[in-house]
Amino acid sequence: MTKKINIVLLKDHNSIGQKNTIVQVSRGYALNYLIPKQIAEFATKNKMKHLNMFNIIKEKQKEKNKIRANQIAKNLISIKKISIMKKVGDNYNIFGSINEKDIIEKIFKHTGIKFTKKQIKLNHIKKIGIFNLEINLFDNQLYQMNISIIPANI
Repeated sequence: MTKKINIVLLKDHNSIGQKNTIVQVSRGYALNYLIPKQIAEFATKNKMKHLNMFNIIKEKQKEKNKIRANQIAKNLISIKKISIMKKVGDNYNIFGSINEKDIIEKIFKHTGIKFTKKQIKLNHIKKIGIFNLEINLFDNQLYQMNISIIPANI
């Protein structure tokens, strides 16, 4: 009969679980493998209380991020679409390409909100026309917007 003990994972482990979770494993597995390899440690009352405190803080932070994401989305609704003028060559191809930096500058100019390049998902744009763009606000909350590329030398 194997006795199970509670441990706290210090690292992600494929077969057991994610970091900072409390799991129940056999005593031998914990004492001979997980604890010596510093993958886990014993789950004491204080350690469990500490983890619960961090989980509560993470939940509050997620709620704040959700509220902030909704406020940012309301500000972005006022823009509706972004228009960028570029010089056009043959076959309606633009000189250069549109990148995240151009989009960030336009959004900052209209709303005062500064985004990072990682938050903006944009396909490679080399022609004039209307394209879709996605902005990751927080925790995969996506906001979609249209971008119009207008020829400047007409």
